[in-house]
Amino acid sequence: MIRNKIKKNILSFEPYNERLCKLRIKGRFNNLITINAHAPTEEKTDEEKEKFYEDLQTIHNKIPKHDIVIILGDRTAKIGKEDVYQNVAGKHTLHEITNRNGEWVCEYAIANNMKIISTYHQQKEYIEEHGYHQMATR
Repeated sequence: MIRNKIKKNILSFEPYNERLCKLRIKGRFNNLITINAHAPTEEKTDEEKEKFYEDLQTIHNKIPKHDIVIILGDRTAKIGKEDVYQNVAGKHTLHEITNRNGEWVCEYAIANNMKIISTYHQQKEYIEEHGYHQMATR
């Protein structure tokens, strides 16, 4: 799924489990890490969600400090317009109230000094409607 032009710059690919994998790409000034993450759905237990975010944090903690990190995938989250999350999520969201999975996403982003760019900057509505939230740092 990687273009031939980019293949030579791939430093590593690490599948972690059925929900998480990491790709590291050599960049000109900084390397780029993409983590593909598919969170448990809203009806899953808090224990399953906690395990997912612990695994995500374990992967994140091993990333070199100078690398740029982007987390992609489906977090099954609705991010609302509450003031408490505006610093991390911005104001461009379709939802009024954050669901529990949205809280997990926001709390993770806050803890890791990240921004939820799908709601931080104005995007096409389908991104938010389908629960796709990307986070980036640095």
